[in-house]
Amino acid sequence: MFALRLTLSLIAAPTAVWADDHVGAGRCNDCHRAQYEQWRTSAHARTMERLDPAQRRDPRCLGCHATSPTGGLLGVQCESCHGAGRHYAHDPVMRDRELARAVGLSSGAEPAVCARCHTADSARLIPFDYARALSKVQHGVGGTQPKAPVSAQVSP
Repeated sequence: MFALRLTLSLIAAPTAVWADDHVGAGRCNDCHRAQYEQWRTSAHARTMERLDPAQRRDPRCLGCHATSPTGGLLGVQCESCHGAGRHYAHDPVMRDRELARAVGLSSGAEPAVCARCHTADSARLIPFDYARALSKVQHGVGGTQPKAPVSAQVSP
């Protein structure tokens, strides 16, 4: 049964993720209220505040300071770490962990996810310690918490 659902989902899923595949943090809030509230008051939610007006229109800045490539979803929202949610942000899919991962849900708790923005190539390098940073953003579902690697560091 799982193989059939997976096959049907993959056939229906596009091969590339486009801006319209993002659903926004408000959609996540429907089921994940505690995680949404934690995000809403976080530095990730306020990343656009760090940019001047010209930077707010610059795709090079929006790549890290907005969730969608077009800047339509401001701030580093849930999908910045967990992947565009159009195909997994439905209750039946979210109840099937394997299916949700197969159609795009990422745990987000990986150094490579953070490194997409927190790298030495950033316009303004801010020292970044993955393990310390993860403790500020980690959140679980159903009482679980992602495990931080003992000594992971994304950039010097």
